[in-house]
Amino acid sequence: MDEEVVWEQRAEDVEAEMERRKVTSPGFSFSAAGLLLPYHLGVAQFLLEKGYIKETTPLAGSSAGAIVCAVIASGNSMEHALQMTKVLAEDCRLRGTAFRLGALLRDVLNRFLPDDAHIRSNGRVRVAITQLFWRPRGLLVDQFDSKEDLVNALFTSSFIPGDLLSWSRYLAPRPATMFRNRLCIDGGLTLFMPPTSASETVRVCAFPASRLGLRGIGISPDCNPENRATPRQLFNWALEPAADYILDKLFELGYLDAAVWAEQNPVDLIVKDESGPALN
Repeated sequence: MDEEVVWEQRAEDVEAEMERRKVTSPGFSFSAAGLLLPYHLGVAQFLLEKGYIKETTPLAGSSAGAIVCAVIASGNSMEHALQMTKVLAEDCRLRGTAFRLGALLRDVLNRFLPDDAHIRSNGRVRVAITQLFWRPRGLLVDQFDSKEDLVNALFTSSFIPGDLLSWSRYLAPRPATMFRNRLCIDGGLTLFMPPTSASETVRVCAFPASRLGLRGIGISPDCNPENRATPRQLFNWALEPAADYILDKLFELGYLDAAVWAEQNPVDLIVKDESGPALN
């Protein structure tokens, strides 16, 4: 683990991880994406349908990427999550995002995630957060005491500071938020695509990876570069809610990009049978 990353694990969590069987199939890491969440949902839909993501597949994410990981682990459908995204987007279009998107996000997560979402996510989902102490450092969390604790982690991972986007202080009227007695902000600032616990991680980026200078990205809009939105449009949609037909299109494009990646990565070659006893 990078020395710039704070690993939020208790002693008992470390022991439990050592006892778990090492996952040799790839895990999936989803990038920060803001309101481009439907793209990630479309990718996840394909990966679930085709058997790339199973009940034990390690997941990691930052901001919207962390939310889609929790949705996957919760067992909810990606289509249902897309509908909830539209509900949030419509509210924002009608009433604006300034100072209120954070409260809306909490409400949607509390209504959408099941009561045992934290149990389903424990040890499987890594949520990236940026901790502010002297200088920003990445914080990884994969153990949650309650559903509220999980929702707080997802909210914090998505907390874009107003000082960074002075024209869009839209999560809340403050520059940072508290998580487990730490002053924190959006995880994407330090861990844009956090590592999973698997031996190999496939990274999913909602933005054109090549335009961001990112390498080693498995699934992104670069998979299907023709007839795509411009990077400027994508960044605008990441910060302000797009129309429903655009959200539907983002979902479709995520699905199609994952399909292109799968052509070069057949499921029967990269997904291993992880059944069997834990290794000590």
